[in-house]
Amino acid sequence: MIDLAKLPLSITSFSEFCDRGKIYVDKTDLVADLAKFDAPIFLSRPRRFGKSTLVSTFHELFSNGLDKFQGLKIVTDNLWNDRTYNVIHLDLSKIKEQSDDINFNETFLQQLDDAFIHSGYEKILNEEIKTPARYLDIRFNQKDISGLVLLIDEYDAPLTAVMGDKGEFERRRRVLSNFFSTIKAYSGKFRFIFITGVTRYSNTSIFSAFNNIKDISFNPAYGALVGYTQEELEHYFKDYIEYAAKALNRKEKTCKYTYELILDELKNNYDGYSFDEDNEWHVYNPWSILNFLSEPQRGFKPYWLDTGGAKPSLLVNYLNTFIDKKVKKTELIDYLNLEFTKVTSVAELSPSIVSIEDE
Repeated sequence: MIDLAKLPLSITSFSEFCDRGKIYVDKTDLVADLAKFDAPIFLSRPRRFGKSTLVSTFHELFSNGLDKFQGLKIVTDNLWNDRTYNVIHLDLSKIKEQSDDINFNETFLQQLDDAFIHSGYEKILNEEIKTPARYLDIRFNQKDISGLVLLIDEYDAPLTAVMGDKGEFERRRRVLSNFFSTIKAYSGKFRFIFITGVTRYSNTSIFSAFNNIKDISFNPAYGALVGYTQEELEHYFKDYIEYAAKALNRKEKTCKYTYELILDELKNNYDGYSFDEDNEWHVYNPWSILNFLSEPQRGFKPYWLDTGGAKPSLLVNYLNTFIDKKVKKTELIDYLNLEFTKVTSVAELSPSIVSIEDE
């Protein structure tokens, strides 16, 4: 009998995976490879694809070493022999909301101070410190700090949330720009910097300040860094796929569902995502796979879309603001036509999606 409780639905913490005996799809060979880099690293992926779990894995590795990695590739293949470090872990998706009583600069400051305190440093935030950039200046000049690991998840969430508000967007962009410029100025203080996001805003100073940043978003070597490959799906979830076939047969009073048929349907519904420029790797969306396997009798529902994970907030906000002002509906319809896209050259399509500048 399978244990549905082992499916890591809504779990992003690596430590929680271990402590609660959840299924962890082992990508620690790639984690070890990336963790050896000195240059800042940036990864862009859609929401609910595993970015936060990846960031949490880095957090556990750098802060506590290999204690919870026993049995994983990073240990069995002897891929890691580094020491532990103080980790500053920021999740900017938690401070993207906007209201009259919420100030992005202040909430960012508080999260930054909390992250340092959580890593063992004393509290320094006071009314004299007005910006995250100033906070870093004081923090790094007050005490001899070095060898820090900086992890920033969903760096772009606060910007995407206010695309329709030009003034607030610019205020937040300026805060982030100054923050990353200051990080660059103190780059010698950091052992490792890893940043994730859904898209790439060129004017936040991540990509201008960090002239040595390594963008692995389209690198084939890391095409399977998040998401489940076909091999991983069948290796880690074989018993659950067999259970799904039985559950659907039982519900529909049939015997047509087999292991192979479930695999075909999973591919038809949840496969097809490829993020690397060589189209070498195809991965399944983890959120959809885990939701289906936890309740297979419900059928192959579009879980990712239904829960908002696939909602392209950037595009929706843009269209709501600029449709028929800067983008005509007729032009949009052309781009939604598959045949038009097929015959349109890569040179025409690609530059517009590399980064987001200004409007």
